[in-house]
Amino acid sequence: MAGTQDAPLEEILWRSPSHVQMMGGFLHSNNILFYFAESPFFDATSNNASLAIQASYNETFRHFVETREAFEGRLKTMQGLEFVVSYDPLQAAAQPNGQFAHEPSNIWVIHKQTRRKRAGLEDEVEVQSTFFVVGDCIYMAPSVASVVGNRILSAVTSLTNLMKTASSLPNFTPAHGHTYMPPLPKTTDTAQPSAQPSKENTPMPDADSTKASLVGGAPVADAGSVFQDTRTLAESFGLLTQYGDEFMDENPLVGEPGSFIMSRTNDADRGTSAKQQAVGTARPGSVPVRAGTPQVKVDTPGKTPDKGAATPGADENKLRKKKGKSGV
Repeated sequence: MAGTQDAPLEEILWRSPSHVQMMGGFLHSNNILFYFAESPFFDATSNNASLAIQASYNETFRHFVETREAFEGRLKTMQGLEFVVSYDPLQAAAQPNGQFAHEPSNIWVIHKQTRRKRAGLEDEVEVQSTFFVVGDCIYMAPSVASVVGNRILSAVTSLTNLMKTASSLPNFTPAHGHTYMPPLPKTTDTAQPSAQPSKENTPMPDADSTKASLVGGAPVADAGSVFQDTRTLAESFGLLTQYGDEFMDENPLVGEPGSFIMSRTNDADRGTSAKQQAVGTARPGSVPVRAGTPQVKVDTPGKTPDKGAATPGADENKLRKKKGKSGV
């Protein structure tokens, strides 16, 4: 009988094909407990071990180890630690006439339990562990506390890793506030080139890069602009939530403080149309002339006046000559 191992029993898979060959080549109801007694799951201080030792030295106990029914019947008369078969696939598949209703499975269930005798009452049985025998492999079923503890430990470990990752994400800037994505650095080239470089060595754009920069015929938006648009959208929703029931007048107030006047809707439109008409009537490059403004002709030095043009004072000289000749 094997002793206990240092590794946890829940992590052990034990099988021994050599013992199966010694027991007839297959496991059945009368040898399943003896095959289990060779595994590290067996306890040498149990009633099973004591009864097997007594049967090997005392002929009167020999018949207790010949069949499983007699062996378990003897264990029920004792108290203490014991190993019994809880599920027999051969009995579960057999019918009362001895035939099999369906093909029996190859899974055995064995309980490790403690039996206590009570006077005048049924025995108190407390199951400590459950084991599965699948073929010639023996497993130990994990306890509910072990399963729940592992699930909780896994969840706590994942949450711890999440908090470590998220603790370095939020950044605060006066421009963007608290953000979980670091803003992209803006590259500003302040140095201006002294001379325009030659275009002969300028490489032509590749078709692949041009296609990569277009998505559906439109340029790909920069990551910074996408982030700013998302932030603007979030702020807009915040303003809508906060001031959704308020509205602004279409006619703004005009005037000075203390003497505000409610403007009319068409005032701004009329002022704009009047300015547009005034600008449209004036010819480009011409100077507007006000009514009643006298026009003065300025002679250009070095330029001979036209013969047909009238000289200032010529009519007065002609009149004086006529008066002198007539003696007036």
